[in-house]
Amino acid sequence: MFLIGAGISVISCNDVEEKLEILTDVYVINKKFDGEVKSATSYFAYANKSLMSATVAIPNNGGNVELESQPGSIFNLAKEPADSDFKTTAPVEGSYVFTVKDMNGETQVIPDILSYDGLAIPQFSKIKFSGTPLILETEWTAVPEADGYFIKMYNTDGKLIFSGYNVASNILKYTIIGSTTSGYWSETAVEGQTYLLQINAYTNDAESNSSNSAYNVQEISVGESEITWGTN
Repeated sequence: MFLIGAGISVISCNDVEEKLEILTDVYVINKKFDGEVKSATSYFAYANKSLMSATVAIPNNGGNVELESQPGSIFNLAKEPADSDFKTTAPVEGSYVFTVKDMNGETQVIPDILSYDGLAIPQFSKIKFSGTPLILETEWTAVPEADGYFIKMYNTDGKLIFSGYNVASNILKYTIIGSTTSGYWSETAVEGQTYLLQINAYTNDAESNSSNSAYNVQEISVGESEITWGTN
């Protein structure tokens, strides 16, 4: 899941008394596969109540996508692309219609517009370890159209172990340390182990603002580098 949406759910204290509120988002992810840029679509539904189901109708009679429950949350449903879902053809633009149902059977139908600009892929220009305990300093190339950046790191099993905080579009460096000061860790990085480090550039929808940008992502472009923790 995209970091801006990671861990976000509009949590309700009382499912019975609260009115159902739902936020939806569809956005494009761009990545390189063997040097070729490919794209795929990601879908999210966030609510203040437990959700039973959510489907998304793709524009131009493109079929339907069923969203899935997310680990650790009964308030979010999503469908994130597998590597096999990425294609060289541009994603379908237009109105994606979400049909979301809560556990009481209440249903909301919410359209979300997807636009595609082909956001460029960022690349790391510096990955350097120093100090004791280890500090990882990173820098990357600017993507002029980006609204911001964030870093993620995965282990060799594909598990997300680190998510950094978002930084503004004029920030092109980030320092990672082994505490929550620099981001969210799900497990400790081990010196000598191999990891996949990502720099993600993103843009928001045109109608987004400071209060709702977390739910109005347009594109994410992902640059990747394999690293050995503690080795330059």
